[in-house]
Amino acid sequence: MEVQLIGFDSLGVRSMASVVYTDDVSVFIDPAVSLAPWRFSLKPHPLEVKQLKYVASKIYEVAKDVDVIILTHYHYDHHDPGKNIPVEIYEGKDVIIKDPRNNINVSQRIRASRLLKLIKDKAKSISVGDGKEFTYGKTKLLLSKPVPHGIDSRLGYVIQVLIDDGEYKIVHTSDVEGPATNSAVEFIIRNKPDLIIIDGPPTYLVGHHFTEDIISRSISNLARIVAALENVTIILDHHLLRDLNYRDFYNKVTECSTSTKARIMCAAEFMGLEPMLLEARRKELYSKNARSGGNE
Repeated sequence: MEVQLIGFDSLGVRSMASVVYTDDVSVFIDPAVSLAPWRFSLKPHPLEVKQLKYVASKIYEVAKDVDVIILTHYHYDHHDPGKNIPVEIYEGKDVIIKDPRNNINVSQRIRASRLLKLIKDKAKSISVGDGKEFTYGKTKLLLSKPVPHGIDSRLGYVIQVLIDDGEYKIVHTSDVEGPATNSAVEFIIRNKPDLIIIDGPPTYLVGHHFTEDIISRSISNLARIVAALENVTIILDHHLLRDLNYRDFYNKVTECSTSTKARIMCAAEFMGLEPMLLEARRKELYSKNARSGGNE
């Protein structure tokens, strides 16, 4: 099995765009990318816009050649209705989607409807994935039942993805924000993955929409996962990497864990790259730009 992480917050954009190749099938999970429209009362820096265009083009080049596309939910950093990535990527694909009618909030239901109108005549097939299993040769794709986007249903629900080729297993959690709930944790532990791609809690929102209690819960849940899956590799990224001090969270998880074998890293490090936290550095980037006379 080969895993390619294309768009993540440690790679300079809001995304969890991931591709998995097995001997039987190629699967693209959430081929989308976006930027925070505002951060520190600032619009995206030109370097962020440049990186978004780069990642979008890379997503397009890879996605147009895969066999299966999975959409875990309908936020714009996880699905794209043709704004940054042409909907032609769905041409001839098996598309597995979060249920667009059940366990979904109003805004995502509207977005799902718009997307499905755009791709219904392009996709080879469109299947609701919630709680279902799909098989390609020896490779199993298992989708979780809907779990909350975070601690409750305010932001809707997502589906987690297990890919198992008989020798190696990965879980892509989508936006479980931590994980913050027992249902998200139980899906991970029950399936015993070798690699987990987790979005991590939005620590940058503590004091606004998030509390320290929720962060502590995420740490405890991750410690439970590490204790159950001692040799697991955890890619902890997305929401968490909007905080320059993300490694403090890594350290807290490690301190609470009984295993010393688990590895925790961001997507950039997994791909052998230096982390590029452009959104978290937006204020700094504008400041450097001003000092250099706008030549940055």
